[in-house]
Amino acid sequence: MKIASEKQIFNLMDTNGRRNDVVNALQGYLSILSNLNGAWDCLPNSLSQYLFYKQAIELSPDIFSKHVPFDNLQLELNNHPAFKNAIENSDLTWIQEHQNSYTNLIKKFDNGIEDRARHYTSNLVKLGFTDSSRNISTVGKLLLNHKNLKRDVLEKILPIDNINLIYLRQLLKLRIYNREGSFFYSPFLFALYILLNKKRISESEFFELVQGLNPYFDFDKLEDFISSYREGDILKNITIDVPDEVNNSLLSEVIFKKYFKNQKSNDTVSIYFKFYNLLYNFNTKKDFATLNELLRYYKENKTKLNKAFGCGKNIFTTKKHEKPTVEEFIRKNKQLFETNLNSYLYTKYELSKRLDQIREYSDTTKRIFSATGIISFKNGFVELAYKELCECIFNKRIIRININGNKENHDEYENSKNSYFCLVTSIIEIFLYSHDKLIEITNSIREKFKITDIDKIIEKIATNRKTEFNNFIDRTYPLEKVKEFLLLFNDRRNDSQIKAYVSPNATISTIYEFIVGLAWYYFSGKNVDILNSYNLTLSANFEPLVHAGGGQGDIIIYESNKIIMLEATLMNSNSQKRGEWEPVLRHSVNLKIDEELNGTQRQVITFFIADEFDANTINIWKAVAGVPMQSSINREKFTDNVIIMPISSNELAKLIDKSDKYDEIINNVHLLFEVERNNFNLNWRDDFIKKVI
Repeated sequence: MKIASEKQIFNLMDTNGRRNDVVNALQGYLSILSNLNGAWDCLPNSLSQYLFYKQAIELSPDIFSKHVPFDNLQLELNNHPAFKNAIENSDLTWIQEHQNSYTNLIKKFDNGIEDRARHYTSNLVKLGFTDSSRNISTVGKLLLNHKNLKRDVLEKILPIDNINLIYLRQLLKLRIYNREGSFFYSPFLFALYILLNKKRISESEFFELVQGLNPYFDFDKLEDFISSYREGDILKNITIDVPDEVNNSLLSEVIFKKYFKNQKSNDTVSIYFKFYNLLYNFNTKKDFATLNELLRYYKENKTKLNKAFGCGKNIFTTKKHEKPTVEEFIRKNKQLFETNLNSYLYTKYELSKRLDQIREYSDTTKRIFSATGIISFKNGFVELAYKELCECIFNKRIIRININGNKENHDEYENSKNSYFCLVTSIIEIFLYSHDKLIEITNSIREKFKITDIDKIIEKIATNRKTEFNNFIDRTYPLEKVKEFLLLFNDRRNDSQIKAYVSPNATISTIYEFIVGLAWYYFSGKNVDILNSYNLTLSANFEPLVHAGGGQGDIIIYESNKIIMLEATLMNSNSQKRGEWEPVLRHSVNLKIDEELNGTQRQVITFFIADEFDANTINIWKAVAGVPMQSSINREKFTDNVIIMPISSNELAKLIDKSDKYDEIINNVHLLFEVERNNFNLNWRDDFIKKVI
């Protein structure tokens, strides 16, 4: 990724289309691209960008609840049936032949539709999941099929899932280049370096450091910069060039609005301008009347003015309810009046804007860093998860060397889907660890954990994380809280409340799976390993990020004598028929056949969890148990007595109080679905057809 100048702040997600559920968004966008045909371009050359946007709003209707340009375009297309027919049939030849007759209509495709498709997918480019032409890279393909990921010996020790690891690898390779592509800065390596040197650091300081630097920074002074850094210091390294038009005279409204802008609101700029005039007026007259008028207006618009001219802090040094004299006010705010007021205000405006950009872009950077599973953001502080292990795996000296440099040219590093940034690379390959270095690292891990067997270390780390998760549940999600949340999902007006408590970074359906798992944990009497049963990607703080997919059930709980699969959905009873019947049945059949082939003798039971069911869903799941079912993986394999038990959210909440009867209830479900085996004839249809034809 390139930035044009030292004034530019890098960002990992375009502000147009920014979402809280970053990982889910990227996963969804990548999935849509994988199903598109044709080159990535706009009309009349291609339908890909239009179709991408159409599928994006269909995939996330809660996120894209308003899409006025798209809706207006659909209405407009009704007035042009021939063009509409060409769009619906992907007839680009017809569109190109008749494009001159539809120039204005074609322009409407780009305004708020195709341009947004480009913005949304640019985020995939920034992380190497596609190239600039939106061709999916090998690492992008791996993200879509993360079960195929192969871990190196160090990655096997890290207690993170495959999606976490893919993001970790890409961020370790991430570089921000200067305009010429000759110098780079690696923000994630710098983040690691900070956290390896500090036990913890405030979020504000952490992101001012990481987001505030760029390839134009003097990295020779990096160590001193980190050790002495205090919140707001990033602004000390920024030089502001004051335009000549911003001079000693009172600025006209035209000149003022030329340099003091707010892209989101013209009304806000008018507030800035009036404040400037009041301040200039006081600076000229220096009397009590102009001071009172200035302070009154400042108080009425304090939030906007502090953000624009105070770097988020108070512009004036005054106490609450205090009415200072003119002399006191000037003395306490002498920096305003000892220099050129216009130059001072412009400088503060530019610095405030820079700090605001750092904070704005840091929001997405935080969410993407969280996806690695090794950086913990908690209570306003940042620290490295599994620090003892990370201190061994991530060599501080090697990281420092690679934070900045000019080793590889930008075009060679990340400018095509076959470039290094877009290729699948493991941690060992990224850091070029030699065989001797690997031995040194693994020996340091053994020494740190006082265990010689690496496999035993992996078990210990996994056990520790499971214990941490169980403690996290007890502390954050007590039994009554889980019951309360289960009952909130049936009213979508509660979504914001649920997300605020659980995780703003996940979709509501992902959170539902997470809460269903916690409910089952309590129902089992806390006896199941729910952490390792989730098919969810979690942050280092155990926040759900995204459903990992991969053709498996949502939650699969392996016990000594049984396997419980939980399939959770927020689809209503009608949507369940289209969206859930096939995958739930497929997952259940394949899991049961796998167990039978492995000869484990464990019972396999699926529980289908939803808010509501229609009668057909309930009865079909019961009827399935009496019919032999075929594996979707191995067509020669069949099984019978496939058990899929529907349970509502409300019923699951009540089952939590029946934990003392957990095994008994599960056994009764199994008995409920036991049917008399009648030597079902798999060829019944073929036999009938032969008789009548």
